Amino acid sequence: MIPCALTGSDLPAATDLLARVGLAGARAMLHRYLRWQPDGVWKLDLDGALAGMVTVLRQGSVGFVGCMAVDPARQGAGLGRRLLEHAHREARRAGIVTFLLEATPAGELLYRRLGYVVEHESMIFARPGATAAAAPTFAAADRRDIVALDREATGCDRAVMIASLIDEFGGAVIRDGERLAAYAVVAGDRLGPVIASTAASGRALVERFAPGCATAVASLANPAAVAALTASGFTEASPLRRMRLGPPIAARPGWIWTLASPGAG
Repeated sequence: MIPCALTGSDLPAATDLLARVGLAGARAMLHRYLRWQPDGVWKLDLDGALAGMVTVLRQGSVGFVGCMAVDPARQGAGLGRRLLEHAHREARRAGIVTFLLEATPAGELLYRRLGYVVEHESMIFARPGATAAAAPTFAAADRRDIVALDREATGCDRAVMIASLIDEFGGAVIRDGERLAAYAVVAGDRLGPVIASTAASGRALVERFAPGCATAVASLANPAAVAALTASGFTEASPLRRMRLGPPIAARPGWIWTLASPGAG
């Protein structure tokens, strides 16, 4: 039982598996992960059927783990560990030094056994009654500054993901003179990522786009972000824990207002 690459032809079975293990949000993002990192998506087949899967997005020297799923009928047999250890080996060969992930309560024990440590608590927030509205498209002139601000905030090179998101979805930026202070992407009904170097700019973007969004993921270590989301009608829905394997990342957690998704950071 050796994990192998998951490809486009596996997407129907993979999205079905994600739904069965309760990772509904990941279903909408999986095809994007495959596009951003086609050599970072692995599966394990047993008896001719998909038994498990995992993704690792390479963001410079950081690998963000997501879509960790094992068929409920196959759980408890060590398949999740086998998949993740394989993903670690392959990612390290490609230069990954540190792994990050957002752990669900169900997955946390496995990650601890593999050496992951908790960095902070996170939360999936939900907002009932969202009324979807088209967000403005991004100006081409903002692209370089968005990528640079994102790198300074997260400590990761997420240029491929960010460029794809701002090409596909709308959002907005806030500038302080010539300097980019903040940006927000509205990805369907999800508010995020939102990166803001000041509390005022982060709060302004959340307030602007919250009415059209049904979900957002934020670190509870950023109280300004949590307060802005709560004031805009979001409520806590599902707890997560940010976990790390490897050296810490030089990031600015207070600038990270919402994530792109639990599987991408």
